[in-house]
Amino acid sequence: MKKIITLLLLSFLIHAAMAQVEIRPFLGANFSNVSKTPDGASTQAKIGGQIGASLMIGNRFHLNPGISYFSRTTEYVYADSPELNTDLITNGISIPILVGYRLVDPTPEPVFNFRLYAGPSMMFLTQNEFSGGEEREEIDWSNTLWGGQLGAGLDIFIFFVDVSYEFGLSDTFDGGENNTVSDFTKVKNNTFYVNAGVRLSFSR
Repeated sequence: MKKIITLLLLSFLIHAAMAQVEIRPFLGANFSNVSKTPDGASTQAKIGGQIGASLMIGNRFHLNPGISYFSRTTEYVYADSPELNTDLITNGISIPILVGYRLVDPTPEPVFNFRLYAGPSMMFLTQNEFSGGEEREEIDWSNTLWGGQLGAGLDIFIFFVDVSYEFGLSDTFDGGENNTVSDFTKVKNNTFYVNAGVRLSFSR
């Protein structure tokens, strides 16, 4: 088993050395909502943001792992009880491992290129809380979340723009029992991302 893992690692390193490699720092905005709401409430996404970088390895088919720090907010509105209005604030580190495909052969360095990509993402949360409104107690917050991303990107000269949607695969929190959100369990975040950055090419 160790020999197989070593051979796979060497194969990946050789492929990376021969393939086009880019570092892509970026800034972006996000809009996050939840999979379900408690009785009498509605939700809407408030603008959040992220900053990070990704590594693109490969040519037409490519591997695109990344890391970013994100902050996202969802507003809860209670029409009949405005004193309960609150924001769900979630901050943390996101690590997506994406696989993509360029529609145009990147070898001759075209001015424009279009990409499609998908893959899993893992998030380590540093902050989970409701702000304002009534105190929420006994909430079972998650520290680690999984998601799945689908997206598309446009490369223009040394710049790029990415648009993606992340489906929450694990619960952000569980309302639990005997608290103000006892009817609000197994809640997932679904997030729309827009990122823009620069392409720093180091090898081919």
